[in-house]
Amino acid sequence: MDLLELFGTNQDAKNILFNMGLGLIAGVIIALGYVIANKKQKFSKNFVITVFLMPAIMTVVIPFIATDLKKAVSLAGIFALVRFRSIPGDSKDILYVFFSLSVGIVIGLNSYLVAFALALTVSILFVLVERLWNIEDKQILKITIPEDMNYKDVFNDVFDKYLVKYGVKNVRTSNMGTLFTISYWIQPKKGMDDKAFIDELRTRNGNLNIIIENPEDQQVPVL
Repeated sequence: MDLLELFGTNQDAKNILFNMGLGLIAGVIIALGYVIANKKQKFSKNFVITVFLMPAIMTVVIPFIATDLKKAVSLAGIFALVRFRSIPGDSKDILYVFFSLSVGIVIGLNSYLVAFALALTVSILFVLVERLWNIEDKQILKITIPEDMNYKDVFNDVFDKYLVKYGVKNVRTSNMGTLFTISYWIQPKKGMDDKAFIDELRTRNGNLNIIIENPEDQQVPVL
């Protein structure tokens, strides 16, 4: 006797289990694409597990809500809740979660060719864009200085030594007006020594706060 028949599993349940298996295969493709694309960068193991398992989960959920509008709306509410309880992350990771989610939905609707074409095409494009497209590596530099310091040209020689491009983004006061914080858009030279760069800046700003951050490190929610 077939194991599925032993548990009284009907044809619909067999189809769901089959789709779940395909969802796991698609998840492997999606997760591998993400790992290969980010091989030279830091990435979260938990995020890789998420995009790996997401398609399989969606293949199980979709058949139960496909014909019920109320259930579909409820599922959307659950995703919204998860979104707002999540930690900040890279904006492209939001796209990748949506991509993984979409593949699972398409498999759950039994459109296998479309699902795997989507999984392979987007994964390959993601790898190519991340590895081959040389986008300017812009960062934000924030330097705190005393109120009596003329910041206009004081750091220019250090910037010319370590940066390809730079420009003032904004200036604001802090500590009751006794300090200024200047934010710069910067593009570091390839292989720049961050510590040496910061050390030289510290000798100019009286050892006050200096922060270097990526624009994408701002509060971008990830599912």
